[in-house]
Amino acid sequence: MENTKKSTKKLVIIIAALLAALLIIVPLVVILAARSTAPIDFLMKKDLSKYVDFEIPEKIEYDEIKEAISSGYDVFRVGLTESYFGSEVYVEEGSTLDFTLSAELVNEVDGTKEYTDIVLPEEYAKIVGYRPFSKEENIFFDKALAEAGNLDDYSQHYISKNTATKFELTVPMEERFGEYAGKNIRFTITVTDYVCRYIYLYDGYDNSISTVADWYCKIVTSTAQKSGGKIEEGDIVLYDCTDILSDGTTQTYTDLCLEATGDYLKYFKGYSEGDTFTEEFSDVTENFTVKGVYKEDDAKNAVKALGYNSVFELKEELRIWCYAVYSDGFMLLATQSAEVLSYPKNLLNTYNKLEDATWETEFRENAASFAETLGDETALETYGITGYETIEDYLNDLLDDHVKTLVGELMSSFAMAKEFGVLEELHERYEKSLASYIVNGGFANKQEALEALYANGDEACVFYSNFLSPILGTKFAQRVTGAPFAEYIADSYVSY
Repeated sequence: MENTKKSTKKLVIIIAALLAALLIIVPLVVILAARSTAPIDFLMKKDLSKYVDFEIPEKIEYDEIKEAISSGYDVFRVGLTESYFGSEVYVEEGSTLDFTLSAELVNEVDGTKEYTDIVLPEEYAKIVGYRPFSKEENIFFDKALAEAGNLDDYSQHYISKNTATKFELTVPMEERFGEYAGKNIRFTITVTDYVCRYIYLYDGYDNSISTVADWYCKIVTSTAQKSGGKIEEGDIVLYDCTDILSDGTTQTYTDLCLEATGDYLKYFKGYSEGDTFTEEFSDVTENFTVKGVYKEDDAKNAVKALGYNSVFELKEELRIWCYAVYSDGFMLLATQSAEVLSYPKNLLNTYNKLEDATWETEFRENAASFAETLGDETALETYGITGYETIEDYLNDLLDDHVKTLVGELMSSFAMAKEFGVLEELHERYEKSLASYIVNGGFANKQEALEALYANGDEACVFYSNFLSPILGTKFAQRVTGAPFAEYIADSYVSY
């Protein structure tokens, strides 16, 4: 692996994108009084036009940014997987698996199962880049695989990477399976590589699944024809709902939509447009009115009419869009296009100290130790570093490039927020939120809370990750044109 100065930006993108998502997990954050020399004060009060030059476009063509957003999305998922999942593998729509596979025919004789090896075609023995639930013809396999392995604390099944896992299923009665059609098969799978699906964390919850599902339903209800049929699995339902709380207060929600699967199917199955029904829960009574039913086949046809080969393909693009809006995708594009005219020395000095203590410390310490033990020449060759005589020079430049990128992104984002006219209001929300976070989190002081929210404990970085990035992401999303789905979901972005 070549590791030159050019790789610095990629590392920054991984960390910036990952931290933006990880920090949104909290109930958002803070300020008490800050020192006048703190970066947040400089960024809030100074005229940043002398340091950065940028232009916020009135219109952004989707085709011109799609490839860059997709690339950032892939990098984001890899970083998220490495940080969160370790050896755990979750077989979910949007995830990616590499695995080896073997199979046995299952015969039951006198209540005892016997297993006979099956020689799989070569292309099935080692599978790379498998996307669960992406092809209808493989759903039977994906469902069985998703329920294999262990259960976590949330009753979700997971497989351990590099560990053989066995599961059984009945092969569908289809001609393509030849002599094994209708037979019971036991598969043994060993996952060798795994990349998780996109995860959007907000207020302690993963909102990516509900966000993408909501967008998908909005697209279908905006483009497909309603049906007079009864609700079945996979249909899209448009409905109103009135909640009656235990204290007698009510709240009405209109034009909601969902995909009739899982628990949703249990409640809605068999109803048609115009039907009403009530569900009783411990603390609320919910009255439903079905306003429209969009059959699964009609939904698929509507998706194809938008230019997608399958529902999975559309949902995958919606996951990428979700990343772009909420997890720094648009902001990374925006800040990369900004030109840094000069770097304030006080910001460089401050972040050099902060990042030296917190950024990629394990890698830098290991590289320095390796060079000290085996010599710079061997270390440079082992790490694939070119253009340097010593590891120390390389690491110094690596940190310097990283700090300049971070400072540039901070200055650009604060300047853009001023241009959009949202900086002061967001900062007021930030102060109230952080104060609440300190109390609710039981932190001894503000700095302890900041360090829990961002590795370097810097207030400007916390504010950027929790407020500026998501809000500016929605601002840029609203200016994108040419995305086949954009007009149908434009009103669903989180407002500030």
